[in-house]
Amino acid sequence: MTRRQTRRKFITGTGAATAIALAGCSGGSSSDTSGESTSGLTGTSGSGSRNDVTIDFWHIFGGSLGETLTEFAQEFSNQSDGIRINAVSKGGYRQSLNQSLQASRAGDPPGIAQIFEIGTRLALDSGAFTPVGDILPEEKVNIDDFLPSVLNYYRIGGSLNSMPFNSSNTIMLYNKTAFEQAGLDPEDPPRSLSGVRDAASTIVDQTDMEQGISWPNHSWMQIEQQFAKQDHVLVNNENGRAGRPSETNYNSDAGRKVYEWWKGMADAGLYLNPGIEAWGEARQAFLTGKVPMLWDSTSNMVSMKSGAEENGFELGSAYLPAPDGANTGVVIGGGSLWVPDALSDAKKQAAGEFIAWLTQTEQQVRWHKNSGYFPVRQSAVDQLTSEGWFEENPNFRTAFDQLQDTEDTPATRGAVMGVWPKARTINSETSVSIINGDLSVEEGLTKMDEDVQAALEGYSGDYSGDS
Repeated sequence: MTRRQTRRKFITGTGAATAIALAGCSGGSSSDTSGESTSGLTGTSGSGSRNDVTIDFWHIFGGSLGETLTEFAQEFSNQSDGIRINAVSKGGYRQSLNQSLQASRAGDPPGIAQIFEIGTRLALDSGAFTPVGDILPEEKVNIDDFLPSVLNYYRIGGSLNSMPFNSSNTIMLYNKTAFEQAGLDPEDPPRSLSGVRDAASTIVDQTDMEQGISWPNHSWMQIEQQFAKQDHVLVNNENGRAGRPSETNYNSDAGRKVYEWWKGMADAGLYLNPGIEAWGEARQAFLTGKVPMLWDSTSNMVSMKSGAEENGFELGSAYLPAPDGANTGVVIGGGSLWVPDALSDAKKQAAGEFIAWLTQTEQQVRWHKNSGYFPVRQSAVDQLTSEGWFEENPNFRTAFDQLQDTEDTPATRGAVMGVWPKARTINSETSVSIINGDLSVEEGLTKMDEDVQAALEGYSGDYSGDS
């Protein structure tokens, strides 16, 4: 694979796809646009027969998304031949990962575990999971229909270790009404960090808004995405994908450009600091008119759309801004589905069949509409386009366009390392010291390098789920 592959067009013309009829609750045979057979999705396959099998699907969602997954599990169970899925919310990514490993050691693992993207190396190092590519029913899954940019994150050493399910990237939401009131073009949001500062200054001067932009202090926003935008790897060995990383690059030209801008925004009173990983506080500041711009995950589009309507302003969405001239692309976030190795063969087969069904076109379309996470299937994007979904909901299309414009490089595939959760904590905590002026940009980024490299040196590569 070359460093920069030809980009794949993820959004097709409205006439390029036909409506898709999948076997939902019926047992009939039909096919989707990718040509996969959907008949007998949950019947006996392979050699021998299977008695009734019940498995737990451990996920991290509550609220409406948790309800959606419960509905999916019930629908699949009702139309399956001998498989019952119990959807169980574990309350968070770290809990899902650690409890899955602990349950596996105790001999009673879940059937499927949803694990965050930065847990990929930890899950692999645990040795507790079967590569999902080994247990998917081949006749029911067309891998060629999956978005390459999403699959590429979870392919390590040529193996698809887990199935991407809830994938997202970072976009900028903005208040079109405030832009218009300040004399700015609401259809031309800033694409560069310098442009964000100009727009923020103008809106604060011309309206009652207190500050110009907010986002939760989170490594995914200010480091991981911004390094991908500048085509700069965060760690050595091709971002940890060609070997375990031993060096980090926080204190680099890429890091200094972002942090010098961020520090300047804070010193000028243009950045509203909601706190470390304060997603709710940042969103509330945007929805209540304290700031006109917000960096946020595409996964929150449904609630932000309704929130903007309730607060009486028009919502806009734009590519995540980056330093002038930088736009290699973004790195995905979200989670994927892992299957524990300690399961019986029958339960692994059941898990594979449910994952195949859950990632089919019809379910992926529903999942996108209910959340904002982009579907992992090209055929689902085609169906949404042919239905006119993106024409009616243009803010949902921004994430796809941004993904379409992303070049495949080690930087945009994202870093892989076993200390990712600790590295994110180090970044967020040190960022506070930089923004508050306790450390200079140079000192803070050097500290990030030293602390994360120390964590890398102390990582044993044998993760048990105890921390």
